[in-house]
Amino acid sequence: MQKADTLVRTKLHLPFTRPELVPRPRLQEQIAHGLRGPLTLITAPAGFGKTTLVASAVTGCGLPAAWLSLDKDDNREERFLSYLVAALQEADHTVGRGAAQLLTAALQAPPEAVLTSLINDLDSTGGEMALVLDDYQLINSPAVHEEVAFLLEHCPKTFHLVIATRSDPPLPLARLRARGQTVELRAADLGFTEPEAAQFLNGVMGLRLDAGSVTVLKERTEGWIAGLQMAALSMRHREDVPRFIEGFSGTNRYILDYLLEEVLAGQSPEIQRFLLHTSILERLTAPLCDAVIGNQGTRESGTIPGSPIPDTPIPGSPIPTSQSILEYVERANLFLVPLDDERTWYRYHHLFADLLRAQLQRSLGAQGVARLHVRAAEWHAQNGSVLEAIHHASAAADDERVEHLIEQNYMEMVSRGEMSGMRLWTGKLSKELVHSRPWLCIYEAYSHAWFGELDEADSLLGEAEKRIRSEISAPDAHSMLGHLAYVRSRVTAMRGDIHRAIELCLTAREYIPAGNLALQFDTRVTLGYEYFLAGDYANAGPILYESIRSGITAGAVIHTVAASCMMARLYGVQGLLHESYDTYQSAVQLIPEASGEHLDARALVKVGFADVLCEWNDLDAA
Repeated sequence: MQKADTLVRTKLHLPFTRPELVPRPRLQEQIAHGLRGPLTLITAPAGFGKTTLVASAVTGCGLPAAWLSLDKDDNREERFLSYLVAALQEADHTVGRGAAQLLTAALQAPPEAVLTSLINDLDSTGGEMALVLDDYQLINSPAVHEEVAFLLEHCPKTFHLVIATRSDPPLPLARLRARGQTVELRAADLGFTEPEAAQFLNGVMGLRLDAGSVTVLKERTEGWIAGLQMAALSMRHREDVPRFIEGFSGTNRYILDYLLEEVLAGQSPEIQRFLLHTSILERLTAPLCDAVIGNQGTRESGTIPGSPIPDTPIPGSPIPTSQSILEYVERANLFLVPLDDERTWYRYHHLFADLLRAQLQRSLGAQGVARLHVRAAEWHAQNGSVLEAIHHASAAADDERVEHLIEQNYMEMVSRGEMSGMRLWTGKLSKELVHSRPWLCIYEAYSHAWFGELDEADSLLGEAEKRIRSEISAPDAHSMLGHLAYVRSRVTAMRGDIHRAIELCLTAREYIPAGNLALQFDTRVTLGYEYFLAGDYANAGPILYESIRSGITAGAVIHTVAASCMMARLYGVQGLLHESYDTYQSAVQLIPEASGEHLDARALVKVGFADVLCEWNDLDAA
């Protein structure tokens, strides 16, 4: 099984822009003017070409440009900050190193400290830089809005933020307007003018419309680019174009419904099926699409009702691969957006995806859609993208699959620092399901404890213990009791009762099976830390030493480094600074140099080095 990257790197890529785009110099000039100040705000409904316009403008602006495509999960503070730092590092690798270390430290710094470090880096570089936050309307977290406002308020003059959104964000816009520090573009600005509509319909889409027809379409869509694109797709192979244009009217909702059926009905059954079935995916790649549409087996129906073409493949005809279909869909301008230059990952235009999903629901029903989500979950699980597997299993309401994925992967994901993602999905399970499954109770309690929600953790641990005691003869009852005692030890230590925490940790060691190495390591390191907190250095030292020795033998990097850093702190509080420094040196040697993993372990060591250097009054080196 492949290991998943903590960050989805394609969110940081500047979207691909087609060379045959309609030139929009008037808008690019306004954006260029905005890039002289702190904020350029582009606000318009879906389908007005915000992303394409901004990508084209920043590509030609001559400045280093960072890009972050936002999604609803970025409302979590730590996730947003992680992506923000990563995006800026894509543009300038010297920016954000300190902020990244603060984010991955064992004791996570407050958001303001992370942003302060980032702003200081931006200031010290002295170079101009633009940052684009795309799809900002998906952010509804007051905390994230405050972080963006803090960045705007304190950013250096060389930093320029561009926000593309469907609605005005709750930022201090009035103050920025009063200072003349923002340039804003609205739907009235972004809509195609008549010459632009003519070039789009006839030049880009390959139609041969007269000026009168262009005028009618431009007026009826009010320059809305997505509406013009769907109209053009419907007209491509029609003979009665004037009649179509004459009847092209109604509210946006009715126009969209009509064009959806027209666009899809003009495609072959294979393309219809592909578009509808793969619309459940947030990101598309050919092997994943193959799994979802079932190229190797029977297929769901899922074409447009009333389509004149049969919904089954013609006997003996070759089944097109997902790769060839993706290439066709991109060439046909069917709202497919490449997420990388290699054309490996794609996504659908958000509006088009919404429409496809609505049609899919009508076509297949809830059970049929759920089967597609299960296929996606299976593919993601096999390819190491566990969070996406859990997302699709959850969308399929397959609680047993969600439970299995969490139970099988929880500890590994914790060791990779993916607590936020695991907490998000465990929180979506029903209370009844969690309470009926002791393992889920324990894992959910662990998640709550990690984020300092101790009352919630205690409640879940109580539910888990009642269930375990009632089924004490179950094969894994002792293992569950050991894990429960370990989590309860952490909660108790966080409440300040260190001696009781030590007792619980010792109990956990008695119950945890020898084969559960990950939990054995966790418990041993935690026990050493609790002895340290209690001032019992005589017991802390041997426990930590044994943790280091066994961790090196087992190749358990994160546990060994954690124990080494704890041992170094133990030396430090006893005034043995050289021994402390040497222990940190040994710890850093345990982390694979070329690996992108274990960033939290590397950060922990660097913070330790800084502590020792501060004690030596070497503040510059620290």
